Amino acid sequence: MKFSILLLGIASVMVPIFAAETAVPPAPAKHFKVIQTTKAAYPHRLIDEGVSHGMTRAALHISPQGELVDFLVVAYTHKAFAEETERVIKKWQFEPEFVDGEPIATIMEVTFNFEVNGVMLVQKFGDFTTVPTDFGAECEYQACSLKKLDGIPTPVRVVPPTYPREWAEQGVTGRVVVDFYIDETGKTRFVAAPSSAHASLAGIAVAAVNQWQFAPPTRKGKPVLVHAQQLFDFRKEGEADK
Repeated sequence: MKFSILLLGIASVMVPIFAAETAVPPAPAKHFKVIQTTKAAYPHRLIDEGVSHGMTRAALHISPQGELVDFLVVAYTHKAFAEETERVIKKWQFEPEFVDGEPIATIMEVTFNFEVNGVMLVQKFGDFTTVPTDFGAECEYQACSLKKLDGIPTPVRVVPPTYPREWAEQGVTGRVVVDFYIDETGKTRFVAAPSSAHASLAGIAVAAVNQWQFAPPTRKGKPVLVHAQQLFDFRKEGEADK
């Protein structure tokens, strides 16, 4: 099996050729429930400072048991908004998503739009492949895109996906786009694949990227959070690129 890494490119995984069978399409996912036991409030000190609006965007990793595994504010206009976002999300409760009768882990993003007269919450579930990387000039903090870094993040540890032999015998092939963040320490976080991807291939791709480690990405010499994607191509040996 051949493997290579290229952010925003293709990581090829060559699959031995066997008699192919029709792959079973993934079952449609059902969104889990978010129980907002605590509502976000507009920070009073920002009102005193004359700030009339702002936003935060946060990534959440929810376990199959409905527990908050990881949480990260990936953009904010003012730090006080980020602090309020963290305060309320840590108090929320979640009901997990079920697929084929089994609970699954879920990656989601939420955006809080703060206005002096209220707070509006926008939820985005699962598919990170359309997550914007530029939240606007008003942001004090936001995840960088790869093109704004000093250089492409340097891999320190790369683990290839584990592709079972029986999948090759069944003709399980395809492409999977894995979306993730690399934090200021070089750790991969909130690794996810779109719900439209083949469930089994997405599972091994996500499991692999979760183990990757990079040198801390930098912009103007300072460590930063960066949003990245990796395309895996699981195909038969000898099959030409399309």
